[in-house]
Amino acid sequence: MTSKIILHNGNRVFEIDKKKYYPCAFRSFRPTPANVSLFYRNGIRLFQMQCSGINSTLGIPYSNYGGAWVGDHRFDFSALDRQMEMFQKFAPDGYFMLMVLLDMPDWWIKQHSCDCDSFLHIGESGFVKEWVEEATEYLKAFLEYAESRYGNRVFAYSFSAGQATEWFDSFEDSPRKSEAYRNAVGQPNAHVPTLSEIRNKDLPSLYETDSPAYQYMKFCSSLTPQLILHFASAAQEVLHHEKILGLFFGYSDMPVNWQNQTGTNGYEAVWASEDIDMMFSPASYRNSRLADGVSSYQYTVDSVALHDKLYLHEIDHRTYLSHYPLDNCSMIDRGYDTAEETIRVLRRELCAAAVKDGALWWFDFMGGYYASPELEAELRLEMSVLNRIYEKSHRSISEIAVFVDPMSFLHMKDSTSITVDCVRNNRDALHECGAPYDYFNLKDLPRVNRKQYKMFVFLNALDISEEVKQYIQNELADSTKVWLYAPNLFSGGTEQVCDIKLCPKNDPNAKVNYRGKIFGFTEPTAPMYSVNDSSAEVLASYTDGTVACARKGKQVYLATGNVPPELWRELARQSGVHIYTDKPGALYADSRFIARQTVHETEIELHLPFDCVLEELFDGGVYKTDHCVLKYEA
Repeated sequence: MTSKIILHNGNRVFEIDKKKYYPCAFRSFRPTPANVSLFYRNGIRLFQMQCSGINSTLGIPYSNYGGAWVGDHRFDFSALDRQMEMFQKFAPDGYFMLMVLLDMPDWWIKQHSCDCDSFLHIGESGFVKEWVEEATEYLKAFLEYAESRYGNRVFAYSFSAGQATEWFDSFEDSPRKSEAYRNAVGQPNAHVPTLSEIRNKDLPSLYETDSPAYQYMKFCSSLTPQLILHFASAAQEVLHHEKILGLFFGYSDMPVNWQNQTGTNGYEAVWASEDIDMMFSPASYRNSRLADGVSSYQYTVDSVALHDKLYLHEIDHRTYLSHYPLDNCSMIDRGYDTAEETIRVLRRELCAAAVKDGALWWFDFMGGYYASPELEAELRLEMSVLNRIYEKSHRSISEIAVFVDPMSFLHMKDSTSITVDCVRNNRDALHECGAPYDYFNLKDLPRVNRKQYKMFVFLNALDISEEVKQYIQNELADSTKVWLYAPNLFSGGTEQVCDIKLCPKNDPNAKVNYRGKIFGFTEPTAPMYSVNDSSAEVLASYTDGTVACARKGKQVYLATGNVPPELWRELARQSGVHIYTDKPGALYADSRFIARQTVHETEIELHLPFDCVLEELFDGGVYKTDHCVLKYEA
């Protein structure tokens, strides 16, 4: 049996044994007859299982079935057999995705007297030659066994190592990495910054290009991608591109505020690899998961599709049924309070995944999170909604393109709030500006369909390549460009790209007032800037009266982070972007559907680009616009 990802009506879907399957799947760290059969009887036919013999960050095993790497060059796949037996019994015509964890088992660390653990120190572990060789041998043996015995039921594979199965490094001091870094830069005595140096909160908030911290973190950001690409190549020696291969890697919004220290900013090399077909990511955390929040993405999600890969949106949310102890008697973070809250968020996540042509992965985290009549009925309903959506032709209708540069993160101190203020919080605010947007890596700008967008937003473009600068100058001259904070600071200066004259502002606590909304960086930040250009139109000022946001022709400059939705909405409106609503709340729209969710209003008014008749897919009912306005009660 072969499998691949194909385009169907503009949607990326799975083709398994020449039959089409919409990308909806089940996952759990605790798969049991109960939850496997629950998802199966409600229409799910794609299931993921994990083969692991190590503990998670929660201090309990990733899998109760155990691992298969049992000794030096010795593998026992009976744990996989037991798991496959259960899945096949309770999902009799299902297809399966197998994840193999490559981390060092405890016995391996002891037997080899290894002073690092790949789960905690994946960046350093790449220099442990014995582990890389044996982990590669294990990966290939696993794939060969699974293909020989279950090849007619397995449609996809993934591999992982590092913390959280997501290739996170701990970034602690490491003699191996230090030696490799000095060799790489050709300086035997090059200073390797300590963790305490890298985590200092002293101003300025940015690392200079020639600083030891920047240079060392840039080196470290290349290590894990090299390791992933090695394993991906080894996997394809067995799979020969006849099965789908995916993994977790490449967040521009980390679950913790350690964007640089996890060593993942070099993810673009992985996304570009032809050996990988699919990228997994949990939905965004923190405020994005609140019942009145706005579901979002840890990935620059639209760049995944630009690299011809399927994005898999993992919903590992704690439902209202999750309030019980784990195996070790500890309690996980509190989930939603009611079934109604849970269902509201699940529907919002469905729309967030579908609008980005993504797969939906219900993650019944520790089991039992969906074990109620209400949530079982909701799963059944959501499957029917997804079936309706995926039969329609998909294309983006966004008129805003937003860009993040992963390598520019290396200039931004993790110990401050600057990455969160510039990227995560503006990403969420843009979700509430009343118009959909697409979300890309800066490097991919020349590959984007520029004619689709009326406003281009650059959230952290501190270091812009000459290729991208030339493209902006030559191809985007007639489009609105919005620059945040200090664009091009480390590659020629801000005025070179935004054409608005700036001057230093010697107030690290400066705040901006926009129509009564006070915003700015969360913590003291330096350097800071203000606009000093009499030819620019003032859009917002600092509270001391100096200019913080201005427009000059097609250029807009924003001096700080945490820009409110109201200002983003006004910038979009001035750029000619169609605004669907002036109210806060989640909004998702593409050529197939529009979704609006808010808990703060009951009388909903949406402004559509054209008159149409709409069917409510979750709750039923048919609505007709009047002069392009849709009104209904939530």
